Amino acid sequence: MTNNLNKRLLMSLKYLLFKHRRHSILALTSRLLFLVSIFVLAMLVCVHNSYFQGRATHHSFCRAPILPENNPDILSAVPPEKVIKCSEEANWVTIQGGVFYITASAAQKYPDISCSLQSIQRNTDFGVLTSTSLIAVKNGTQLTEDFHKVKCKSSDYSTYINFHASISPSSEVEARPLTNAGGLDLDVIFIGVDSTSRMMWKRKLPKTRDYFLKTLKGIEFETYNIVGDGTPPALLPLLTGKREEELPEARRGEPNASFVDSFPWIWRRFAEAGYVTAWAEEEPQMGTFQNRLLGFKKQPVDHYYRTFTMAFLQENNTKECLGSTPKSTALLEYVADVFHAYPLSRRKWMLSFLSELSHDAQNLALSQLDAEMYRHIKKLHTENYLDNALFIMFADHGARFTRLRNVEQGKLEERLPYFGMRFPKWFVKKYPEILRNVQINSKRLTTPFDVHETLLDILHWTGDQRGDLTKRGISLFREIPSSRTCHDAHIDPHWCVCLQWRPVTLNSSIVQKIKDEIITTFNQFTESKRHLCAVLQVRQVISAFIMGVNDEVLRLIDTNDGGRGRFGLMVDKATHTLAYYQVTLETRPGGGRFEATVTHDLVKNVITLDKKDISRTNRYGNDPHCVMDTNPFLRPFCYCKDLMT
Repeated sequence: MTNNLNKRLLMSLKYLLFKHRRHSILALTSRLLFLVSIFVLAMLVCVHNSYFQGRATHHSFCRAPILPENNPDILSAVPPEKVIKCSEEANWVTIQGGVFYITASAAQKYPDISCSLQSIQRNTDFGVLTSTSLIAVKNGTQLTEDFHKVKCKSSDYSTYINFHASISPSSEVEARPLTNAGGLDLDVIFIGVDSTSRMMWKRKLPKTRDYFLKTLKGIEFETYNIVGDGTPPALLPLLTGKREEELPEARRGEPNASFVDSFPWIWRRFAEAGYVTAWAEEEPQMGTFQNRLLGFKKQPVDHYYRTFTMAFLQENNTKECLGSTPKSTALLEYVADVFHAYPLSRRKWMLSFLSELSHDAQNLALSQLDAEMYRHIKKLHTENYLDNALFIMFADHGARFTRLRNVEQGKLEERLPYFGMRFPKWFVKKYPEILRNVQINSKRLTTPFDVHETLLDILHWTGDQRGDLTKRGISLFREIPSSRTCHDAHIDPHWCVCLQWRPVTLNSSIVQKIKDEIITTFNQFTESKRHLCAVLQVRQVISAFIMGVNDEVLRLIDTNDGGRGRFGLMVDKATHTLAYYQVTLETRPGGGRFEATVTHDLVKNVITLDKKDISRTNRYGNDPHCVMDTNPFLRPFCYCKDLMT
């Protein structure tokens, strides 16, 4: 666009000089100044539009924003990092592949070390059973459980007490037949980091990213767009192929809510194909399916790290370390241990998720995590554990710190988390068309639904090359059409990065009407708990934008979206029946900040607000303590009355 504009302006200038070569200098100067002013205005428009132009070709429907890595507004909004300091006394014990060892350094420093342990077993997702009996162990003892509390003493009366995790091979898994004849014969290993956009990954995890891209030849996705608010809306589509509202009710405090066991979890299909399965998160208080959902009734995978984290949480160990080992490091060691426990011929499916050092501003320590992740993925590579693995590094969403989300680019980064995948060398040679498609798709609009379809392709690959634009999820192994829009991908306007936002006057009648609708909706959420939760009022409207789609999107005629009710009819470019507004406001009491996207029906003059299109952008802390356990879904909207006295 800019090149064409320059050519037109140059032609106009030549014409002006030729036509007025006999006119007075004054007249010519006047016309030149007019032309220059038009040029400057046009360039300003180009600069504004280029922010949303993206790297797509001219026929691409989704024009994602180009986000500068060193935007000073972003850099000033990122909080300073904390330093994790663990015990300087090295751990005495290590357990690898279920085999117990006293470290050489401990044996050298302390005389005659003797150890015993208590096994830790799962009771529920919220409690564990620790054996009362102590079992004596020595170097080389093969253990039968994954998690233990270890107690050691030496002849000089020095003592050691710590929790240790490993993967002990399961005889049930080892007897599991491999039945994946139509599959791609790949291990699937995920390492995820909470609240980290692609841009923040570049800023804070440079060693990890550099090794992943340059040494491992990983592929990084530029427009991996979230489809909902928080971790469950990011992982449920990936792991089940469905949104939370499409699944059985599992929210704590809701009528008829039940455990999440009935969800169609993708790892079950991998287990049926003979895979060993594992799941690991290092922060139990923020468990993806336990924070506001009811969790699992039965253990969901073969090796379940939550049991371990609940054990040290039950003993009130909330520190970032297990002795001399950071909890994040312990989780990364657990990832590697699945390869120690099982032979390379046994296919593996494992998802690990790190959150403690990235989830909020108070605990931010991504740079320290960078060194640990770099060291561990390098070890996975050099010890050949990735030789048969599809290795995926990802995040659920971008950072959600209050100051960061108050910056326009911060809002966009929240919607664009990190996602990258890497194939083993043999796979690239055998399936060059898959590599080609993944490289193409890395520059196109993608979602967690696409990752779910990719996992299905690993289990059964048909060889089809072209993605079906009519489907919500398209495998990343198949070429995604360049014409894909947020509408095609079922990304609601609130989350779509392909939209252009234009400011609206805050005191306009439409903004005032939207403000009233939002606060009414908030109070309706808490109406059943009015004896506990205060009535909210609007303290101030902070910003308001009308969200317009790119010209190509506006030519679309909407079709039946399966009853989702989230996209309206756009008849043609000239007549729109819906408008989308995004409003940020602050409430009182409590000072809650919210970002909400509403739909304005221009024909009926009706405003509608869906709960899934509301984001709380600052911490609620202890404000909703009165409903925290019984009705966790009300936490963003409830300010407990007892705090007002």
